[in-house]
Amino acid sequence: MGVSEILTTIDQEIAQLQQARALLSGGSAPVAKKKVGRPRKADAAVIPASGKPAKKKKRNLSAEGRKRIAAAVKKRWAAQKAKAAAPKSTAAGTKKAAAVAAAKPAKKKRNLSPEGRKRIAEAAKKRWEAKKAAAAS
Repeated sequence: MGVSEILTTIDQEIAQLQQARALLSGGSAPVAKKKVGRPRKADAAVIPASGKPAKKKKRNLSAEGRKRIAAAVKKRWAAQKAKAAAPKSTAAGTKKAAAVAAAKPAKKKRNLSPEGRKRIAEAAKKRWEAKKAAAAS
């Protein structure tokens, strides 16, 4: 049995008990219609016995607590920046591998000369012509 089923059963029992009480006391039974949908804020608010809604106590943080939190955040960000800046080495993070990686100059970007680009284009044209000729026959 789910929670909603239990609640509906309890509500039905409450309605029956109210009707029985009304019959015994001689008055008419109050007909309480169950409204569909979410209850309004005023209906759902729980008001204590004093009649005033309870105010939430404001939580204050001490200066020492603020300093501790600030130090922890700074430490966390420093660790993240150090991790991001650390070079990735293939030899399981050894100092020697890191030194070798730092000593190597960065690879220069290779550019294709216009003549090389032209040769590649001509070779591609030849391949497509051969493929079209094979498909036509």
